[in-house]
Amino acid sequence: MNPFAEVRKEFARELASRINTDAEKIEKRIETPPSEDLGDVAVPLREIAPRDRYNELKFEGKLIRSTQVVGIYLNAFVNEKELFKLTFSFLGPNYGLEKTDSPKRVVVEHTSANPVHPLHIGHLRNAVLGDTIANLLKLRGHAVNVRFYVNDAGRQSATLAYGMAKLGWPSPPSNAKKDVWLGLVYACTNVIIEVNKLKRQLETLKDKPEEYSAKVRELDDLVSVAEGLRERDSSLFDRLAEEIGKDPEPDRSVQELMLSYEWGKEPTKELVRRVANAALEGISQTLSSLDIHFDSFDYESDLIWDGSVSKIIQMAREKKVVTVHKGATAITFDLLTEDERKFLRIPKGLNVPPLILVRADGTTLYPTRDLAYTLLKYRDFNAHTVINVIAEEQTTPQIQLRAALYLMGFKSEAVNLLHFSYSMVNVEGMKMSGRRGRYFSVDEVIEQVRAAVSNRVKERGGGEGVEDLVRGAVRFAIIAVAPNKPISFSVQRAIDFNQNSGPYLQYTYARASSVLSKVESFPSLEEVDFSDLKNDKRRLLILISKFPDIFISTADDMRPEVMTTYLNKLADVFNRLYDTERILQDPIPGKRALKLWLVRGVETVLRNGLSALRIKPLSKV
Repeated sequence: MNPFAEVRKEFARELASRINTDAEKIEKRIETPPSEDLGDVAVPLREIAPRDRYNELKFEGKLIRSTQVVGIYLNAFVNEKELFKLTFSFLGPNYGLEKTDSPKRVVVEHTSANPVHPLHIGHLRNAVLGDTIANLLKLRGHAVNVRFYVNDAGRQSATLAYGMAKLGWPSPPSNAKKDVWLGLVYACTNVIIEVNKLKRQLETLKDKPEEYSAKVRELDDLVSVAEGLRERDSSLFDRLAEEIGKDPEPDRSVQELMLSYEWGKEPTKELVRRVANAALEGISQTLSSLDIHFDSFDYESDLIWDGSVSKIIQMAREKKVVTVHKGATAITFDLLTEDERKFLRIPKGLNVPPLILVRADGTTLYPTRDLAYTLLKYRDFNAHTVINVIAEEQTTPQIQLRAALYLMGFKSEAVNLLHFSYSMVNVEGMKMSGRRGRYFSVDEVIEQVRAAVSNRVKERGGGEGVEDLVRGAVRFAIIAVAPNKPISFSVQRAIDFNQNSGPYLQYTYARASSVLSKVESFPSLEEVDFSDLKNDKRRLLILISKFPDIFISTADDMRPEVMTTYLNKLADVFNRLYDTERILQDPIPGKRALKLWLVRGVETVLRNGLSALRIKPLSKV
């Protein structure tokens, strides 16, 4: 089902027979020329044949119409007629969605937001990337398990719980989205604690003018934040300020609450978990609006309560890989050899800091729990590979995690633990901070996109598929940018119906689908006039024939932006053809048949390509 792969194989086979070498070696060297005028495939000859033999290597074949030597390259042009017949003989409902010959069991963990406030736009990139990767791997034939790690045992959750305790552990108001209201409690609690702390610090700095001035500026900024939070709910803010003001040491109270929860003491255990679940309910509601779901929600606290974290510490001690670092129990990585560092994908020259397992006061840290959680993911799903979708800021902790697993004897788990890294998402004019209640939430993103899409659909005289267009706009805007590049999110770019967006591809699919719906009797391949297979029609053929290759590289390399770039190019070429040539009205049957087959190819590829990216193809827009 991979027509362009057959082109490459023939090219490699014919060339290999002329220089008496292995065709597979030739095939691995095949490239795409920088310009379509130079050919459709090319291979550098410098290392496989002497220059005086270059011209002897030219040939013609079944799928190769002609070859030419350009510099050190042998370039080839496909036989359009044969490629057309081959491509459309393969075309079917699942065209291009090639299954792997070596399926694996894969865990994909993504989003994993702290249950203390709504998802912000940074979480959006994590969630959409993770969901897309999981879907691509499933379509490729892998067994995939998707998980959300609930970080409910850290200081952030304890801070929210502290605020809730000061309010008397109320349930979120019935007219409020739970994660939004809890996020306000969390931000108010944090800011009130910080303001009070700074005021106390200022009293001790009156004899140090420079430090005093810096703290005053910091306090002024916090007071401004506090005023903004109070405007959102003055009653809530004032009550928290009054109750927290009675506590001489809020930080100690938060710490005690955190430890009480870690130790599983009642009623703290039940109350804090209830708050976390309420936040998760709101988070899940947001993700459901993007059709993102999980197979499992795993709680950090459960790993502590069931002894998994203690077992990790005991195991590390038994393996004799721990040491004391600044009074804390830690794993250091100084003894790793260069070969071991390479095996673990540690950049050359990078100094990997020690991984603290237990603080000097006996409490455990997030990395210790992450070790336990990683082994749980492998064990629960009998996984070969675990993929963690986490921001690039976590690169060093992910390296520490792999190295620690390796030193503890889990070598296979270490090497098959993959960090899918992504860069930040910017919103112009906004500096985000969950602790201070400053963030552009996913709900706000969706609402702004929904409003813009609704207006655009009305302008076009339509009214169907708004929610699917919203999901398409948001998802495409995220996955169209390579993960290692930052995103500056723009609603207007995300909903552009004329170029490079989810709605643009959905609209293009609707165009192709509309053409096909009006065909009473679809022509056979024997009716096609191949003489007209030029310019954009030829370009469409080449693109359609390459779809299986694109899907394979997108899924295997986990690079969804490869698919978005390809689909956008396919849509551009098809829309140019649609706008400049008659299709259904072409009076010449053979030419009409040619174009109808190309439209069917475009419709099939767009349907499968969009579905692979979890964007719904729409028959009407």
